[in-house]
Amino acid sequence: MLMVMTPVIQCLRKVDHASAVADSMAAERVLQALDELESAYRRPSERIVALEAVLHEFDRAGRVNDTPFSRLLRLTVERRQNKWSRYA
Repeated sequence: MLMVMTPVIQCLRKVDHASAVADSMAAERVLQALDELESAYRRPSERIVALEAVLHEFDRAGRVNDTPFSRLLRLTVERRQNKWSRYA
């Protein structure tokens, strides 16, 4: 059986990969993954929910929450959600 990869799952996999790779491109990879996620949804409200799902799943997976990477992800997602909330 082939599992369908939703945009949220695809984004989460890319964010996971970026968190595991210690290089200067981690932030850029996160931004690209979030850009792709947002482009998969038409309405701002859908984008907000998808961003929250990625953040929730990333936090839920048992990662340490107070790392520079997790702070970067949380801040980036919150800024994007705030941006889209003005259009929702």
